[in-house]
Amino acid sequence: MGDFIMLDIFTFLFTVFSIWTLKFILPPIIKRIRGNNLPKGSIIITGNAPKNNKQIVGRRLSQLAVGFGILYSYIILIDLTFRYISGFWIYLFIINLPIWVNWIGLIGLWVLGVWVTLTFIYNVNYTACTSQMKEINYVLATSGPYKYVRHPAYIAGVFENLFIFLTTGAWTIFFGLIGFIALPHQAKEEEKILRVKFGEIYGDYASKTGRFFPKIKK
Repeated sequence: MGDFIMLDIFTFLFTVFSIWTLKFILPPIIKRIRGNNLPKGSIIITGNAPKNNKQIVGRRLSQLAVGFGILYSYIILIDLTFRYISGFWIYLFIINLPIWVNWIGLIGLWVLGVWVTLTFIYNVNYTACTSQMKEINYVLATSGPYKYVRHPAYIAGVFENLFIFLTTGAWTIFFGLIGFIALPHQAKEEEKILRVKFGEIYGDYASKTGRFFPKIKK
């Protein structure tokens, strides 16, 4: 049993709520201001989606697994936030990490917050893995985070678990990584649909970017 007293209350809460504001409030505002203007690097196709796209992409198991991996980190953060606010800091699953480690995690969360915000801004078609892809006038994002990797939100979800652990010492966050075991399969299924929709355009884009990590140019 450990006392949950690594970071001061203000620093932790300010970080959590600021990052949530960045990710969930700022992108819709920017999209509304932008109107019909598309972000740099957007490639649009017109017409109906292929028949195999009129369903949620991937198998139900991989969708649920990846969704769990992403959702679990928010559950842990909400739980820890409640404990900070209520003053109930006794937590059975905390490792007391050095304060400098906490700050590394905190900075990492800020970087991820900006990264995911840019992902939402540059991908005008962004949908959750458990939702159906847009059927007409689909826009392929190739700038912002998508200039480097094809699935920036997914890899951010994985690193978010790590940075939450470094920030809080809550080792139970790693249970969320179990869901990400299905991530490669889910990503491949999504890419199959995009190859059907965009053909050589997507193939060329994929050849220049990594699935989860930037490609090292030879």
